[in-house]
Amino acid sequence: MDCDTTGVEPDFALVKFKKLAGGGYFKIANQSLKPALVALGYSDGEIKDILRYVLGALTFEVPMPAPDGNIESSVESFAEVLLNKGLTQADLDKLADSLGSAMELNFVLNAFTLGQDAIERLGLTEQTDVLKGLGFSHKQVDKLNELICGTGTIEGAPHLKDEHLPVFDCANKCGKTGKRFIAVEGHIRMMAAAQPFLSGAISKTINLPNEASVDDIKQSYRLSWELGLKANALYRDGCKLSQVLNSTADAKDDADVEADDDANVEAGKSEVSADVAKLAERVALAEGDTEEAKEAAKVPVEKVVERIVERPLRRRLPDTRRSITHKFNVAGHEGYLTVGLYDDGNPGELFITMAKEGSTIGGLMDSLGTAISVALQYGVPVDSLVTKFTHQRFEPAGMTHNKDIPFAKSLVDYIFRWMGMEFIPGYRAANAPRRPGAKDEGKDEAAAKTAKSNKTGKSGVDKQIKSMIDPKPAPADANEKATAEASQGDGAGNGGTPGANGGGDRSIVDPPRRITVPEPVPAIKGGAPEPGEAAASKSSQSSALDSSLQSMQADAPACDVCGTITVRSGTCYKCLNCGNSMGCS
Repeated sequence: MDCDTTGVEPDFALVKFKKLAGGGYFKIANQSLKPALVALGYSDGEIKDILRYVLGALTFEVPMPAPDGNIESSVESFAEVLLNKGLTQADLDKLADSLGSAMELNFVLNAFTLGQDAIERLGLTEQTDVLKGLGFSHKQVDKLNELICGTGTIEGAPHLKDEHLPVFDCANKCGKTGKRFIAVEGHIRMMAAAQPFLSGAISKTINLPNEASVDDIKQSYRLSWELGLKANALYRDGCKLSQVLNSTADAKDDADVEADDDANVEAGKSEVSADVAKLAERVALAEGDTEEAKEAAKVPVEKVVERIVERPLRRRLPDTRRSITHKFNVAGHEGYLTVGLYDDGNPGELFITMAKEGSTIGGLMDSLGTAISVALQYGVPVDSLVTKFTHQRFEPAGMTHNKDIPFAKSLVDYIFRWMGMEFIPGYRAANAPRRPGAKDEGKDEAAAKTAKSNKTGKSGVDKQIKSMIDPKPAPADANEKATAEASQGDGAGNGGTPGANGGGDRSIVDPPRRITVPEPVPAIKGGAPEPGEAAASKSSQSSALDSSLQSMQADAPACDVCGTITVRSGTCYKCLNCGNSMGCS
């Protein structure tokens, strides 16, 4: 039955159903079946009966089986039964056009093909299975499927001789009742016969039944190697959740489910009956004054304890929300960050779009954005995400176009440092580069505090400092006197004037100089700072240093010389204990 296939490949089954991408199935019947029967010498009447057995009558004019699945003589047809149930002839004519491509009757008799009007006429508004709703048993439905849609196999067909069965064998079992199929070794040896005449490998699937074991797979590969095949593609039937070709529809599950449901109902009835009997007995005994009644009243009542399981709550964004879009460039890799915002301005989702779609980086960034979006909606703080993901070092890394993040160690490092600067208060001031002329909020605050403290405690020392900063011009008499004294200096070269090393005849002195103090001088109490104030000043400086080092040690490794935790120095690290550099300076 390989005449309907292209290449060295047997047919999947005599009747198979191909699953369509848009939904539904397409029925494919082997077109070599009738020519093969003619070549084997069967008559036209015999061929018609065999094809009817395999492909079905494809009409509703078939005998209606009994509830047990058997066909009795002189019974009404299935079409007459459907008309008596409430369907019209127009409904049957419309359904008959779909029988040629249907796997089973359920694919034809359903709410979608009948229409809402026909379903309401049948009184099956809430019934999804039309055949079950009309009162047909599973045995009746199975028999009707064989009569109308066919068995799908030639095994058991009327007039067919047993010695002709191997002619119609396929790669898989045909239909629900088929048992025959081509063995795995047959596939491999058929390929081995053609391999010496081919320069390349053979593109062919070696089909295995669903019950194939690991040893069968191993033996298939070994035999392929021994026979010199260049390729071997194995496929076990049903190994995937969904496959394109199928030879049957698994309808036995419904019967099993129904049987299980009936068993569960019977078991439930028995259990309820026993509980009701016990309760009635206890009530009867409790109404009496006997000792048995008192004992029955003491029987503890079962208490149902509910356990409350706390589950995380996901706060989803509204359908219409504001967002921020940021374009970035890290070492030539361009992309866009889009952050969806809640009504309160907090981030709730992150979309990462790379300029080069389809790349590995683009796929990873999409996955990262989805994970971060779910984390944000479940309440993970932004600062926790920023702390966890910043300073990760991997390619691509390099220079950026963002002045606040001039160098990124990776795309992840850039993304979360940007999120920290946008959504964490104070993160930008603590981590952005400090350039000359740039406004430093921390220093401005410190200067304001210092100026405020200097307003108090004015003393004579303050006035003295002010006079040193802005001295008053000396009187003319004093200047003349100072000039005369300077002209009488030691001519031997011991004086400190410009003429000290000369002849001592110079009478020029330096003009008065203006003293400038770069920073405000704190107020001095009693001429010297108190011990408590000195300790507080030293503690403040130490705290500021520790805070600065802590921000530089977020991802710092230990020194390979002394073991002390290093600090960042540019893109590398240095040790403040021994001075060792980790590779950059």
